[in-house]
Amino acid sequence: MFHLTSKLTEFAKTIYLNSNDLPDPEGFICDNKAKEIALSVERLRSRSVASRYLSIIGRLRAEVQKFGATIEGVGTHRAISVRLPDDHLIWAYPVLGVPNAETMNEIEYKALSASHSTLPVLLYDHIGIRCSWKIHLEWLRENIKTVRMMKISEAAWSLADWED
Repeated sequence: MFHLTSKLTEFAKTIYLNSNDLPDPEGFICDNKAKEIALSVERLRSRSVASRYLSIIGRLRAEVQKFGATIEGVGTHRAISVRLPDDHLIWAYPVLGVPNAETMNEIEYKALSASHSTLPVLLYDHIGIRCSWKIHLEWLRENIKTVRMMKISEAAWSLADWED
């Protein structure tokens, strides 16, 4: 029987077990096969993280093009330089998962260590974030002013009206 991949399983990898891989009567997998599985899981995790970052960067590119801005490149700490139509340069830091105060502090530190002279932007995808977390993120956005939080889906509107 053949298994056809779909978009939902494009990162999946099948690892087949044979009787030699299960020498223990309690079902423990032999060390070599366990290492193979662990390495495969780590490769999958790494590809998934890279894919998610690329998705955010691609969405940012599409958003900034809507109002005439451009992405100039990627710097240290995955910071993305965005040139606004008024020639203002900002640095956006894509974040995976739910941002929090620690993440904001880390981005502020990274921007300072890179000598970025503008307010750094924490860029995140809000899809799938629970309502209680969204309320907290709004509180963070309103109360912490050293980093500007921005939903990727609202980047065009937010950046088009940029003011430090």
